[in-house]
Amino acid sequence: EEEAGADGGDGVAGLRIDVLVSNPPYIPARDIEDLQTEVRDYEPRLALDGGEDGLNPYRAIVAQLPELAALPRIVAFELGMGQAEAVADLLRGLGAWPEIRVIRDYGGIDRHVIAIAP
Repeated sequence: EEEAGADGGDGVAGLRIDVLVSNPPYIPARDIEDLQTEVRDYEPRLALDGGEDGLNPYRAIVAQLPELAALPRIVAFELGMGQAEAVADLLRGLGAWPEIRVIRDYGGIDRHVIAIAP
């Protein structure tokens, strides 16, 4: 049985999460019009638009992590081209995970950031 958090149950306070995995929207807003037609015209904008630099969803998620009862042991994000170091730095800023890895996809693009606690 879950207990409502101190924030009235609508937020994350009091929740325990061991592993958090997210593939949030990460396309910079200005780049959406240049996407392939089948993506731009058929995917909801909410699923694509990561804000001005594409990092707004990561900032929001990382900012909420300290509200959890305990930080997750593993946090893994998928991200867009050129965003790996900025997202890794957001996680490093919490100082909670001794190991933060950047993983490349088969095309050689830094595509995932994974923070791991022992």
